[in-house]
Amino acid sequence: MTEGKAADRGKLIADFTAWAGNVSSSVGIIFINKVLMSTTGYGFRYATTLCALHYLTCSLSIWVTQTMGYTKKVALPYGDLALFVATANTSIVTLNLSLMLNKVGFYQIAKLLIVPFVCLVERFWLGKHFSKQVLASVATVILGVAVVTVSDLQLADNMLGLVVAGMSVVSSSMQQIFCRTMQQKHKLSSHELLSNTAPVQGWSLLLIGPFLDYYVVDAWVLDFAWTRAAAVALAASCGLAIAVNISQFACLGRFTAVTYQVLGHSKTILVLLGGWLFLGDIITGRQAGGMVLAVLGMVAYGVFTSQESAPKPVKKGAELEPLILADESGAPRNKDDLGLGMKPINTGHGGTSGFRTSSSSSDLKRTLNESV
Repeated sequence: MTEGKAADRGKLIADFTAWAGNVSSSVGIIFINKVLMSTTGYGFRYATTLCALHYLTCSLSIWVTQTMGYTKKVALPYGDLALFVATANTSIVTLNLSLMLNKVGFYQIAKLLIVPFVCLVERFWLGKHFSKQVLASVATVILGVAVVTVSDLQLADNMLGLVVAGMSVVSSSMQQIFCRTMQQKHKLSSHELLSNTAPVQGWSLLLIGPFLDYYVVDAWVLDFAWTRAAAVALAASCGLAIAVNISQFACLGRFTAVTYQVLGHSKTILVLLGGWLFLGDIITGRQAGGMVLAVLGMVAYGVFTSQESAPKPVKKGAELEPLILADESGAPRNKDDLGLGMKPINTGHGGTSGFRTSSSSSDLKRTLNESV
C-alpha cells in the first residue's frame, strides 16, 4: 500500500513537473523574445537571425540525444526535406515578425486562426468532412478573432503587422499539414522529423537571415550594439527554445488528449494576461470579449475533436483487438506502446538502443510554433 502511494505521488510530481516546465518555457519564450526584439526592450530586431539561432541550439540538443543513443537519426528525401524546410522557415520567420510588429495579445489571438485555416484546406483540398459541432466551434474562433482585430485601433497604423500575421497563419497552417503528410509518407515520428529539419532550417536561416533582416529593419545584425543584458536575454531565448522541445516531449503520452488541449489553452490565457500585466498592452472591453470568445471556441473545438477521435466501445462478440495497431499517421505501432509516450528504438530493427517519443504531427507543430 505504501509503495503504491509512493508511486502515485511520484507520478503526480512527474506530471506536474512536465506540465509546469512546458507552460513556463512556452510562455516565457514569447515574452523574452518580445523584450529582446521590441524597441522598448533591447532592440534586437533581427527576427530571422533569432530563428536561426533557435534552430541551431535545438539541433545541438538533438545531436546530443542521438549521440547518447536516446534517439535515432532517420534520413528524409531531399525533395521532401526542401519543401518542408521552405514552408517551416516561412512560418517561423513570419511568426517572429508578427511578434515583433504586433502586441502580444493580438499575436497570440491571430495564431488561433491556424486551426480554422487548416480545416478549410483539409475540407476543400483533402476532402475531409467535419461535424456541425466542430464547424460551429471554428466559426466561434473566427468571430472572436474578428472582434479583436476590428477593435484594435492600432491596426490602422500597423497594416504591415496585420499582413505579416496573416502570412504566419497561412504558412503555419501549411506546415502543420505537411507535418502530417510527411509523417504518413515516410513513417516518421515527430522527433525523427524534427531531427531532420532543424539543422537544415538553422543553417539556411543563418545564411539568408542577415540579408532578410537588413531588408526589414535597414540595419545589419553585426552592427547591433551588444550589451551584457541583451546577450543574456538572447542566451535565455535560445535556452528556452531547447526547454520547449524537451518539455513538449516530456508531456507527450503522459496526458490525455483533453488534458493536452487544456494545457494549450492555459498557455494562451497566460500569454494574454502577461501582455496586459507586464508589457502594458491595453485591452478594451470589446477586445477582452473577443479574446474570451476565441478561446472558448478553441476549447469547444478541442472537446469535440477529442470526442470524435475517441475509440468506440467494442461490442459484445466483436473481434479481439489486434496486436499491431495503426497510429494517427497511419504507421503501425505495437499495442504495448499505447499511452506510454516512449518506446524502444531498434538499431537496424534489431536490438534496442534507447527510446523514442511517440507523438503526433499536431504535437510537433506546437513545438515548432512555440520555439519562436
